[in-house]
Amino acid sequence: MYTVLVPIDGHEARVNAQLESVIDLANASEGFAVELLHVRKELEFADSDDDVEIGEIRRDLDDDALEELVETVSMAAEELAAADVDVSVHSATGNPAAAIVDVANQFDVDEIVIGARRQSPVGKVLFGSVAQSVILDTDRPVKVVPA
Repeated sequence: MYTVLVPIDGHEARVNAQLESVIDLANASEGFAVELLHVRKELEFADSDDDVEIGEIRRDLDDDALEELVETVSMAAEELAAADVDVSVHSATGNPAAAIVDVANQFDVDEIVIGARRQSPVGKVLFGSVAQSVILDTDRPVKVVPA
């Protein structure tokens, strides 16, 4: 079975571009499966004397992130299932590029289909890119889908 890892975020246009690419791949082959992955970055706060306030902020942000995760992943899983693609859903917390590479290795995927936002050349140098990091850190084929 040909297995593809599709790491998704909350950006609807990027997710739709990834899904379109994956469904095209699925239509061209038999025995096709998708591992959907959503990675949440860990929240980092500067030290504070007011632990209660930080705790409340962290809870609110976690609730928002969870709601985004559920909506995005549900939409993606439903669209893949409607196209008769076998799909499994996973989530991780931490560095997105590292988590993507780890999950790709864990499930021994054949390919990674990652969405990329458009950045200026200077923006890429200064801020990096999850897609760039994944390409550099894995030996698996990576298809980058711009949105």
